[in-house]
Amino acid sequence: MTAFLIDTNVVSELVKPAPNRFVPNFLAHESDLWLSVISLHELSFGAARIADVGRRNRLMAWIESLKATFSGRLIVIDQAIAELAGRGRAQAMAEGHTVDPLDALIAASAQSRSMTLATRNVRDFVALDVIAFNPWNN
Repeated sequence: MTAFLIDTNVVSELVKPAPNRFVPNFLAHESDLWLSVISLHELSFGAARIADVGRRNRLMAWIESLKATFSGRLIVIDQAIAELAGRGRAQAMAEGHTVDPLDALIAASAQSRSMTLATRNVRDFVALDVIAFNPWNN
């Protein structure tokens, strides 16, 4: 059984008016799903920037429900993950790739637990030596 770290774009798909049908199907059929606190940062940042108060409040409530859903399956950034991410970014840079620091932390979170990263943005993680899976391609 494969454990998956779910990237922000995967959970974000669930709140779209018309989500890609493959993503909810993937999430419904996998039993070992995890979320990074980095995704909570990205989701909270996006929600806080929404001008429509009603929509912002609905998204904030949804984020709270995600925290409850992933209780016990949230990966926090500890010293080992931070250092792994830093080394990964440095290696990627030495090979001529620019890597977003948050992507490096997400990749290191997956690597530290031998998980596959579920993301639409597989290309963003190629230089980070993490196994990635695109649920949009099912």
